[in-house]
Amino acid sequence: MIDVIASEAVKTRTVRSTTALVGSCAAAIAVGAAMALISAGVWDASTTAERSSFGGVGDGTDVLFVVRMCLLALGILAATSEYGSGMIRTSLTAVPARRELVLAKACVVAALTLVVGEIVAVLTFLASRLIIGNRAIGDLGSVTDGLPLILSEGLAMTVIALLGFGAGLLLKSTAGALVAMAVLLFGVPMLPLLLLPEPWGARIAAVMPSELATELGASTHLSPLGALVAMTAWVAVALYLGVRAVARRDA
Repeated sequence: MIDVIASEAVKTRTVRSTTALVGSCAAAIAVGAAMALISAGVWDASTTAERSSFGGVGDGTDVLFVVRMCLLALGILAATSEYGSGMIRTSLTAVPARRELVLAKACVVAALTLVVGEIVAVLTFLASRLIIGNRAIGDLGSVTDGLPLILSEGLAMTVIALLGFGAGLLLKSTAGALVAMAVLLFGVPMLPLLLLPEPWGARIAAVMPSELATELGASTHLSPLGALVAMTAWVAVALYLGVRAVARRDA
């Protein structure tokens, strides 16, 4: 298994899309810092009345949404790129144990997205707070107050990347997996809010993948343990469906 993981790591590292997506994530740190700098400048030029309803361009951490989407794309491409190129047949010839191959790919995706997600999230946040200082900009507050939510966001990025990986294995299509994940992340969470009475709508929406970072870091509706259990369950289901789909296909 270690040899298969090492092989998949080399394969992932040499794919151009991986370099582009990880580079985009790194660039987000500079973009977030620029957003924070602009907000700080606008704040300093604002009157007291304007500061009471200050919007600006946020504290720079909003850029982490883009990082989340880049890592989602990385997870999807880890599953679909070989189907698009036909290299999946070569991979299955080299590693006939399909479950082992899929789990090795999943390990690489998880490790890469966790490291990149956490590093980018933390550096973006720290750069933002350094620039913002004691100005009342953004919702995260001080480093001590905001760091748990930022670390939760980094973990949630890995969960979403693995969900994308599972969707890619299931559908064998990059576009199809992107559409499916867009529906899961942005469409499905709205349904319980629209169709169910409170507090049940909010409680069910809280276990959706797009909300679990907030639940883990701030415990709005779920305990931290509950949020971790929900994250684990989503990943387990995605990988189960992906392994099952690969095992039952000819290629």
